[in-house]
Amino acid sequence: MRGTDTRTGTDTGRDRDRERLRLRRRRARRIAAIAAAGGTVAVCGGLTGVETAAEIAESWPGLRVELLSREAPAAVLGERARGYPGRVLERLGVRVRTGAEVIEVLPDGVALAGGAHVPADAVVWTTGVRVPALAAEAGLTTDGRGRIVTDPTLRSVSHPSVYAVGDAAAVRQAYGVVHGTCQSGIPTAVYAADAVALRLAGREPRPFRFGYVHQPVSLGRRDAVIQFTRGDDTPRRWYLTGRAAVAYKESVSSSPLPAFRMARRYVIPARAMWTRGGSRNRPAASPTAP
Repeated sequence: MRGTDTRTGTDTGRDRDRERLRLRRRRARRIAAIAAAGGTVAVCGGLTGVETAAEIAESWPGLRVELLSREAPAAVLGERARGYPGRVLERLGVRVRTGAEVIEVLPDGVALAGGAHVPADAVVWTTGVRVPALAAEAGLTTDGRGRIVTDPTLRSVSHPSVYAVGDAAAVRQAYGVVHGTCQSGIPTAVYAADAVALRLAGREPRPFRFGYVHQPVSLGRRDAVIQFTRGDDTPRRWYLTGRAAVAYKESVSSSPLPAFRMARRYVIPARAMWTRGGSRNRPAASPTAP
């Protein structure tokens, strides 16, 4: 969120953006120097690790890239699509270590459970998402990852005047808790804004329902795999690879703002902007009185 520091008159949002850009450039220069020296970068993580390893290996062909993961690359994809990321990583020269549990990041690499040491000149950590402790410290009810536990309309169960969206919220649906991605983050934000407006007008919003559509995975700039899913995020048989997958992912990545503008222009209800998950996400029927 952007804002102005009233004490200094500076735009704090712009300052943060400049700092992020400076850090990104610094990291890029560091990786370029390692590549020029024929060094190694270790990438630790799951799907984000796959995307990062592919991007780095494609951008710096002279670099040795190792992907360390507990599971095979993109193990969450369907059986038919699952092997594709591994083949692309192999083509890009990425060495994949599965069953690797990192217990410590060291100045010269990473230590694995069992005593193995993986030497590396730099380590990229992409695994795990944990929310800052702010919500818990403020007294809101949170789950094991620090996310605010919400009711069916995305209000905090302990503080109903607080709404939680995106990665900060533990949003439960019939199939389980929604995991944090832009695919769910944008709908929760749009829904919460509309819920606030409805309540201010004296109306009660319908419970939030959300279903997944796909699992897009970038594999560098010229390749990708798109796993289409059921509403509960389990994989369907259909998937895309190669240039078609790249075009699809680029289209999806650029669509949220135009879609939102179109919805506001034509007064499309918020719940019509995303799938609600169908039969796999129907609320349990209320028990009837005996």
